[in-house]
Amino acid sequence: MGLEIKGVTVPALLIKLDSSKTFEENLKELEEKLSSAFFKGSVSILDFSDTDLSQEQVEKIEEILKKYNNKVLGYKSQTKKPQRKIPEITEKKSLKIISKTIRSGERIEYDGDVLVIGDVNPDAYIIASGNIIVMGALRGVVHAGANGDETATVMALKLMPQQLRIASFYTRSPDNPEVPEYPEKAYIEENQIVIERIK
Repeated sequence: MGLEIKGVTVPALLIKLDSSKTFEENLKELEEKLSSAFFKGSVSILDFSDTDLSQEQVEKIEEILKKYNNKVLGYKSQTKKPQRKIPEITEKKSLKIISKTIRSGERIEYDGDVLVIGDVNPDAYIIASGNIIVMGALRGVVHAGANGDETATVMALKLMPQQLRIASFYTRSPDNPEVPEYPEKAYIEENQIVIERIK
């Protein structure tokens, strides 16, 4: 099968290790592929759902990504997740991938994580029991952790929603928000929604 690097949307990648190979073989193959100029300066989601990695192994992968100027947007895992201060992407039940722009008036509801490969236009709605990731501009209304999961996260390449809810917490953007120049994530910390640049 081979280690997979799939383009989610330029410049975002979905990186999934090959469970039939050793960690060292995956690491070598990852570095060979990332050395291509095509992948430099991109952002990635790391899919560890078929592997059980130690924190040290995760850090080795992140070191290679950093070497080639590749930033981690989030994580998808059924087993361990990196021990970080900020909640990362973890698989709730299943991942729904929507490969289109969600237009005004459309409503998406899903019991799990939602990944949108496109924009979410004003007056479009996404409601998910898990995390919401938008590989584009998020200008509509989103509700992550809709079943009360306060560990849920919202991420977007351009985060400027009309309303953003996580569990029972919510926030709104100003009437004329500035267009972000970098990806951002929203999560709950100390009973409030925090929005932070993804570095």
